[in-house]
Amino acid sequence: MGYPRERKEAVLKKMLPPNNKTIPEIAKEEGICEGTLYNWRKAAR
Repeated sequence: MGYPRERKEAVLKKMLPPNNKTIPEIAKEEGICEGTLYNWRKAAR
C-alpha cells in the first residue's frame, strides 16, 4: 500500500532547511522505518 504522496512530501521537507532534521530523528517522530526514509530521500534526488 505505502504512504500517501502528501505525507512523503511533508516528511521530506523536515530534512531540508530550516528544519535539517536527521533521518533517525524523523523516524522516531513519525514512526516510519529509517530504511523507508532513506529510500524516499534517494528517490527525491
